[in-house]
Amino acid sequence: MWGLLRGAQLSLAVAALAALLPHSLASAVPARGLDWGKKPKHFDLTLTWQNYSPNGQTRKMILVNGQFPAPVLEIDEGDDVEVVVYNKLPFNTTVHFHGIEQYLTPWSDGVPGITQHPIQPGKSFNYAWTASQYGSYWYHAHQHGQLDDGLYGPIVIHPKKSRPAPFSLISKDAKALDAIQKAAASPKPLMLSDYRHTVSDDTNAIQQASGIELTCLDSILLNGKGNVNCWSAQKIASLLGPDQLAFLQLANVSSFSVKGCLPPQVFAALTLPGQPKPNLAAIPADIFDQCTPTKGSHEVISVVKETCDDDKWLALDVIGGFGLLTTAVAVDGLPMYVYAVDGEYIQPQTVDVLVVANGDRFSVLVHPTKPGDYPLRVASLAAPQVISANATIAYREEKSKGVIAPLPSTTVKPPASIDDAGRPTSANIVFFSQDTQRPFSPPEPFFAGPADQTFKLSLRIAGRSFDWALNETQFPGPAQADTPTSPVVLFKPDANRHDNLTMSTRNNTWVDLVFLSTTVPMPPHPIHKHGNKMWLLGQGSGPFKWATVAEAAKAIPQSFNLVNPPRRDSFVTPPANTDVAWMAVRYHVTNPGAWLVHCHIQSHLIGGMAMVIQDGVDKFPRVPAEYLNYH
Repeated sequence: MWGLLRGAQLSLAVAALAALLPHSLASAVPARGLDWGKKPKHFDLTLTWQNYSPNGQTRKMILVNGQFPAPVLEIDEGDDVEVVVYNKLPFNTTVHFHGIEQYLTPWSDGVPGITQHPIQPGKSFNYAWTASQYGSYWYHAHQHGQLDDGLYGPIVIHPKKSRPAPFSLISKDAKALDAIQKAAASPKPLMLSDYRHTVSDDTNAIQQASGIELTCLDSILLNGKGNVNCWSAQKIASLLGPDQLAFLQLANVSSFSVKGCLPPQVFAALTLPGQPKPNLAAIPADIFDQCTPTKGSHEVISVVKETCDDDKWLALDVIGGFGLLTTAVAVDGLPMYVYAVDGEYIQPQTVDVLVVANGDRFSVLVHPTKPGDYPLRVASLAAPQVISANATIAYREEKSKGVIAPLPSTTVKPPASIDDAGRPTSANIVFFSQDTQRPFSPPEPFFAGPADQTFKLSLRIAGRSFDWALNETQFPGPAQADTPTSPVVLFKPDANRHDNLTMSTRNNTWVDLVFLSTTVPMPPHPIHKHGNKMWLLGQGSGPFKWATVAEAAKAIPQSFNLVNPPRRDSFVTPPANTDVAWMAVRYHVTNPGAWLVHCHIQSHLIGGMAMVIQDGVDKFPRVPAEYLNYH
C-alpha cells in the first residue's frame, strides 16, 4: 500500500515512476532541479470529528491532530514531501494542497473522482509530492462541504537561498533590509475563514429542503478565533451599499436580518422560471433571524523588537480560507508592503487594503515603529451579508534582555483604513491593484502569441440558487465521488473527450479560457485551476463576440495586457450587475494530468460549478499501482 512507503522506499518508487514515464516527462525531472534522493519531509495528519467552539458556539468540527485550524506544514523549496492522512472521521474525505502544482504527481492532488478514490473511515492515504515552488499555500478538504467543517491549514514553503527576492525594492537601507529578510524568512500565517454553527451536511440539507442557498454566516475567524457580533438595526442599515438596497427593493423587504444578512425572501424572488417555489418555512430561525452574541476568542499576533534588533518588521501570509466570503483586510495605522501573491514574488506594492477572495494568498510586510496595539480588520465585501472581525498586532520593545518595556501612557490609537463594510475611511486609502500586479523573476516567460486552443465557458445558475454550471452543464459531483469504486478521471483518460464537463489539451501548448457571465445579475466567482498558475489576459463588460483572444485584442486592445499580465492560480470573474461580463486567462500545458477548474465558493462547487481539464492527455503519466488500486 502506497501509504506505507517511507524514506528510501519512496525514492525508489519515484525512480521507478520516472522510468515508466513518457520520455518527454522523465527527462524533464532534472530540469526542475529537484533532489529526488533527499529524505522526504514527513507529516502525519489525523482527522477526528469532535465538539469545538472557535467563536463561543459549540458544534462538531474536523480537528487535525486535535487542533483547529490544521497545523502549519513548513517545507523548504525542493523538498520531497509525504503527508499521510489518517481518516478517523465517520465519513469519506480527501485533502487538496491548494496552489501546489503536483508536478509529475497528479494522483496526490486530492480531488475525489478526478485524481483519487476517497479515503474511507479507518483508512489512511499518503500524498507524496515535491515542493517545486516556494511561498504561501494551504491545504483543505475537497469532498462535500468539509472545508466549512474545519479541515484547512497553512503551508509555508521557504524559498531556496539562491532565489532572487524583491526586498531591495521595498527599502535600500541596510538595517531595514536585514530586518525585512529576517521577517520574510519566518512569515506568520494569518488564516482567514468564515464560520457557521451548522455542519456542512446540515447546511446542504436545509438548502435542499428550502430551495435557496444559505449565505448567512455566524463569524469570520482569524487563525481559528473569533466571536459572534450582533449589531443594531441602525448600524446594519448604515453599512448597506446600493446593490444590497436594490436587492431589498426587488423582494419588497425593508431591511437585512439581525445577523446582517440578505433575507431569504430575496433569494425566493430571484427563483428562475420553471423552478419549484422555495419553502422558506424549512429554514430554522437561527440561520437568518436570530443572533446571540458570544465572547469567543481573539487572535493576537505578538511582535517584539529585541535589544539586539536594529529594526523590526513583521511578515504575514494572509490566506483566504473562506467557503463563501470575499473580504477587505487592513491594519490600522500601518501600510502593507505586498511582496508575493499566490506564492510567487511580485514587484512590491505599498497598500492600505487587500481584497482577499476564496483561496487567495498575499505575503505582506508591515513595519510598526512605535509600541502599541494595531487592530487588523477583516470585513466582508460580499453582498449577502455585512460582517467583520479583527485581530491585534501587538508590537512591543525590550527594555532589557527578556524584559518588555511598558506601553507609554500617551499611546495613540491608530486610525482605521476601512469600516465594518470594508469601505475606505478616506479618499487617500490605497487598495492592492491586481491590474498593475507585475511579476518579479517569473519561473517561465509569458507567451503573447495566439493560443493553440480557446475554450469559451458560460457561467450560469443551473436551477435553484445553489445549482451552478461552469460551462452550461452542472457537474455531477466534483466534490462527491463517495463510493470507493467511483470512476477516477486520471485513471482512465479519454483523449478524444471534449464536452461541457471535460476539456482535453496536448502537452506544451498554450490554452486560453474565456469565462462568460452571460446572464444578469451574476455575482463574481473566484475561479481556481489545479495543476498550474494562469495569466489574466483581460476582462470587461458586454458580450465577448470573438472566437479567440487574439481577435478580441485587436478589436479592444485597451481591455488586454499581453505584455506582463498578473499570474495567479485563482482569478475572480467580474460581476455582471447591469450587463454581461467576461474574463480571459491563459496557461501553458507543462504538467500532464487530470485537473479540476472550479468556483471556490463551496456551495457553488458542490452545486456543480466545475469542469475537468485533461491537460497534456497525449503525455499522461502512468499512475503507480499503489494509487490505482487504492480503496
